[in-house]
This record gives sequence, structure tokens and C-alpha cells, in this order.
Amino acid sequence: MSEAAENNNKVAGTAAITASTAAVACAACCVLPLALPAATLATVGGTLALFAGAYRWLAPLAVLAVVGAWIWVGYQSRTSGKRPARSTLVVMGIATSMMVLAMLWPALEPQLIAMLRP
Repeated sequence: MSEAAENNNKVAGTAAITASTAAVACAACCVLPLALPAATLATVGGTLALFAGAYRWLAPLAVLAVVGAWIWVGYQSRTSGKRPARSTLVVMGIATSMMVLAMLWPALEPQLIAMLRP
């Protein structure tokens, strides 16, 4: 191979490395900030769709969990002879409220959507 051909190969290799480095830099600088929110929204949307489809079996499971927790709090209170901590009662009250809201959601959702429409 001649010296001119070797120089052309080095120039071509250097140009290829420079172009690929520039492409990676552009991807990190420009493409990722645009693609990341779209990927995040798609993931969140898919997760919400999964939970929406699982409502039929998750809602009764939530009722069982909250009722079981109240039974456990009562059992612990009875065996120890002490009242449950105030924070326990607050957390259990919030859990009960959220569970009731989840169970009533199918009836509340159409009314809320109707109120939001102009």
C-alpha cells in the first residue's frame, strides 16, 4: 500500500470516529431530553392501564387488607392491654378512607367527569 493510501485510510478512520462521537454527543444532549419524557409517559400510562384492568381483583383485596389490619390492631391492643398509638389510628383511618374511596370510585367517576366538562 502506498503512503497516500495509508493517509487516506487514517483520515477516513478519524472522520468516522469523529462522526460517531458527534452522534453520541447529540444523542446525549438533544435526543435524550426529548425521548425521556415520552418514554416516561408511556411507562406511566401502561402502568395505569394495568391497574385499571386489575381493579376487579385489587379492590376486594384492599378491603381484605384493611379489615385484616383493623383486626390485627384490635388483637394487639387487646393482648397488650394498651390503646393503639395515635399515629396507628391516623394511618388506619387514612387507609380506610382511601379504601372506601376506591370502592365508591366507579359510582363517583362519571359524576366527577360530568362536573369537569363545560
